[in-house]
Amino acid sequence: MNFQNMNYFLQVAEKRSFSQAAEALYITQQTLSAAIASLEKELGCALFVRHIPLELTYGGECFLRYAKTILESRDRMLRDFAEIREEKRGRLRVGIAVNRGKMLMPPIIRAYHRTWPLVEVRIDERKNDELLPALYAGEIDLAIANFPADAHGVAMEDYYEAEIVLAVSERLLQEHFEARAEEVKAELKKTQDLRLLSGLPFLMSNIQGVTGRIERNLIRRAGIRPEVRASAANIGTVMDMCVLGEGACFCPEDLLQTLSTGAADSLFILHFPEGETTYPVRFGWRQEESGWKMLKAFIETAKRTDFTAVFPGREELSTDLGKGKMNRMAD
Repeated sequence: MNFQNMNYFLQVAEKRSFSQAAEALYITQQTLSAAIASLEKELGCALFVRHIPLELTYGGECFLRYAKTILESRDRMLRDFAEIREEKRGRLRVGIAVNRGKMLMPPIIRAYHRTWPLVEVRIDERKNDELLPALYAGEIDLAIANFPADAHGVAMEDYYEAEIVLAVSERLLQEHFEARAEEVKAELKKTQDLRLLSGLPFLMSNIQGVTGRIERNLIRRAGIRPEVRASAANIGTVMDMCVLGEGACFCPEDLLQTLSTGAADSLFILHFPEGETTYPVRFGWRQEESGWKMLKAFIETAKRTDFTAVFPGREELSTDLGKGKMNRMAD
């Protein structure tokens, strides 16, 4: 039995299709089928029920558990000996939410590859609440997410403090409040009273996400029932609709950096009292990986990355992300 055939098996088990697995592995379907047949002959049982989609047999389910453990141990062994030989080579699987990844990953990976050019960084984009289970399951090596600081078996390190703000198109405020727009904005900054936006359409995000939980708490506390014009699970989609003037939305302030400078400047941003709408973004990894140099180097690179060079004209937000907000977490 060889590692390659085990890897082939895992791909088929994930895709539930020989053709899709072969495509992902860049091999022919005939080669893949022969490899699985070889495994089944060696184990003495069928691993798949061959209908569409494929289904694991009981033997397949059992072999899946062993194959994952064996290949994970192999990868850890190869990684450790590469570090013994001082080779900066390998693969790092980083889990992160889609929009946060869009903002953070390009500049971090660019900086990381200056000193670790032979490491493949595999970005696994998932919902925030799916990242900790993925870490436990061994599907990712490192998570950048909002999760509890006391997760069992997971080592944590603070990255920065994210803040939920209210964003509204200046054009929408002018259309809705007309001559009173500046007065309403000034009063909002002074009181953060959402009742001042009565009658203004809102855009809502996923109720299961961090932003969704905070936005609903703010609305509930204000005692208002907003007119919901649209909703979406992806906060990036909500923000894009907000820029077009479709409604007010709650969004993470750091994600405003993913907007163009003109789009961001077209928004009125309302901050709430510190502590009410903030939450920590942390690095998390399994405790047994704490000595992994490649992983620790990625974290240190992320903490040193200068985002002002990536988002020109957005120096204030970039500084918060790169320095200020992380410092507040450490205080």
